[in-house]
Amino acid sequence: MEAESTAIVVALVKDLFFSVKLGNEVRRAGFEPRIVKTQAEFGDAVRQGNVALGIIDLSVKVDWDAWQAPEVPVIAFGPHKDVEALQSAKAAGITRVMANSLFHAQAADMIRRYAENSAAE
Repeated sequence: MEAESTAIVVALVKDLFFSVKLGNEVRRAGFEPRIVKTQAEFGDAVRQGNVALGIIDLSVKVDWDAWQAPEVPVIAFGPHKDVEALQSAKAAGITRVMANSLFHAQAADMIRRYAENSAAE
């Protein structure tokens, strides 16, 4: 009998220290983290099997004109003062767009809510 593999959460994150913290949050939520550094890597990773959620740090500049929405939910977070980045993410069809402070405060809950719903489908 083969064990079911753990669903993956792909995160596009620029900050090395935050990527470690986020990886730990993802593991605590029961998922496997996959941290990537470029939009191209993110696109490739979320289209592979067993991905339950994508997370994008908007401090990584995303080319929304080249954006191809994956079939999994995506959460994006960025500085509340970067209204243009937040609005661009929302206009691109990102599932949930939030300010850094809110994401950092609610990361575990957001990961569980969106990844568990996606993994259950």
